[in-house]
Amino acid sequence: MTTNQKPELRQAFGRFATGIAVITMLAEDGQPYGLTINSFSSVSMSPPMISWNVVRGTTAHQVISRQGRFVVNILARDQRHVAQQMTGPIEGRFQGIAFTPSAYGLPVIDGALATFECDTHTLVQAGDHDIILGLVEHFSHRDGPPLVYWQGRYATAMHEQ
Repeated sequence: MTTNQKPELRQAFGRFATGIAVITMLAEDGQPYGLTINSFSSVSMSPPMISWNVVRGTTAHQVISRQGRFVVNILARDQRHVAQQMTGPIEGRFQGIAFTPSAYGLPVIDGALATFECDTHTLVQAGDHDIILGLVEHFSHRDGPPLVYWQGRYATAMHEQ
């Protein structure tokens, strides 16, 4: 693939609607750290396992590589501000964001549709990213419409029966 094909590839990838999640954990200094992702996926029911992707060499990659535990927070439709804030400057990501510490002290975002507290199982190199495989230790969920990402912007999912 040539450099001039990358925008077209990004547009093609954008045709697949994905859910929005925020990964939360504690940085080395004990402060909450979070980042917005749209690469969350369930992997296995037995053992319960999930995956998400992180760009190698980023601050997020450094934090997850050092920490053995994280929380996946699946965002609700009304949490667009949380998704946007978790992509901004690191020092302001949790400013005004309501969260509750888990049993292990990790930040769990209030109002999330589902949360999965995980132990890091494996980091798998894949191109310029690592795929993080996590073993689910605790989870919770509630009903509500999700926040989704489609064609390069936030969107909402329609519920049909």
